[in-house]
Amino acid sequence: MIVLPFPPPPVAVLAALALLLDVRRRNSERSAPVGVVADMERPWEPAGCSSELSAAVWSWCDDVAVWINHEYAWRPAQMIPACWRQHPHIARELPVLVVLRWQAENAAAPELVEEWNRYAFPMFCDRMVERLGESTCRTGRHQSWPAESRYVAFVDGAGR
Repeated sequence: MIVLPFPPPPVAVLAALALLLDVRRRNSERSAPVGVVADMERPWEPAGCSSELSAAVWSWCDDVAVWINHEYAWRPAQMIPACWRQHPHIARELPVLVVLRWQAENAAAPELVEEWNRYAFPMFCDRMVERLGESTCRTGRHQSWPAESRYVAFVDGAGR
């Protein structure tokens, strides 16, 4: 097989996305009441989801990271590191990228896939590589957060 199919989302993620799509469709001409949308789980923001849904999102992100590394990473430095869950900057952005790709995969026309290939994915990769810097995570050995001591000093200095 020349290319692998994009990993489908787990049932819990599909259900959440379907509910959000339904709200978006019903409210396309008028905005949804703020409370309705604010109370809904959004798979691209797993920190605000139930433990069941967030576990499904993280599992799906694992599958998609493997897919991305196979389909798009030519050089090792371009790969999403196996320790991505230990990097909040990746863990915050990867679910967004995954949902955008799912939406593009299910579009009736190729424009969303083109936008994902042209904008969303390259920008994600650029930010990931920039933020990881020269860490050993890019070579398969996780490196703890280099800025942790400065962060702790900042928090301590802020009177918390």
